[in-house]
Amino acid sequence: MMNIFSIFSKKLFIFTAVLLLITNYGLSQPNIPVPSRNIILHAETKDFPKIALLDKNKNTEYFINFNNKITVINFWATWCAPCKKEMPSLNKLVEIVGKNNIQVIGVNVEGVTYDKAKAFLDDLKVTNFDTFFDQDLQLVKQLSLRGVPTTLLINKEGKEFARVVGSINFEDSKFIDWIKQF
Repeated sequence: MMNIFSIFSKKLFIFTAVLLLITNYGLSQPNIPVPSRNIILHAETKDFPKIALLDKNKNTEYFINFNNKITVINFWATWCAPCKKEMPSLNKLVEIVGKNNIQVIGVNVEGVTYDKAKAFLDDLKVTNFDTFFDQDLQLVKQLSLRGVPTTLLINKEGKEFARVVGSINFEDSKFIDWIKQF
């Protein structure tokens, strides 16, 4: 009788352990469906480093304060066709969500002049954000970015909660509804 109880106890223990592992894994995953397969939602938010970028006058600009807004940091280049395609929708995102709720920071990752970058943005009628420069790709390396466009999504507490790898339509109503949750 003792052997049957011992076998049953071991099986019950193993079953319970497996159940707890499965349940714990499921609970540790974000429970918010992403609106695009290009979006990587982090299981846990990541501390965002103090970033230094060059402004249009080649002065170093530091971004520490995220102003209690969702911050969208878009890495792009003038030669990048997907970047060019998504820029107008990124510009429109600010209008839709509102400047009090979201800020966009453009980061050009090529060695171009501000005039060339501005002409690119002007041609696309981008007026709701300006761009900065990571000419030495220090930030790109620090953040382990793999290509452009890549967009980092930072919550109101200044923590990265997701990345968009490749281009998306930032005006899409599913994306708008989704990002407002953060």
